[in-house]
Amino acid sequence: MNEIPLSQGFNTIIGPAVLEIDQAIGQVQKSQDDLGKEIERLVAELELFTDIAEPPTLLPCLEKLIDAKKRLTNTNKLLQQTNERVERIQKEVVDIKKTND
Repeated sequence: MNEIPLSQGFNTIIGPAVLEIDQAIGQVQKSQDDLGKEIERLVAELELFTDIAEPPTLLPCLEKLIDAKKRLTNTNKLLQQTNERVERIQKEVVDIKKTND
């Protein structure tokens, strides 16, 4: 009988997942670097406004950003609750399947 050594079996199963996670981390790091560069660019542009005698009114924009952040937070909470419900349903389905087998 051809048996695969345990370490080779784990590597076969876990290896692709670890590789995928590693690639995703690299993409996130690149994205964070890009975001940092964009923030630096925006800061440089905003510094141009410091010399203006009457700076533009930013309050309406700030209120919109705060509102968007609140909505995003609420959406994330709703997604988390939905995910928890789906996990409970999946667990119940597995339990029912085990009971029926």
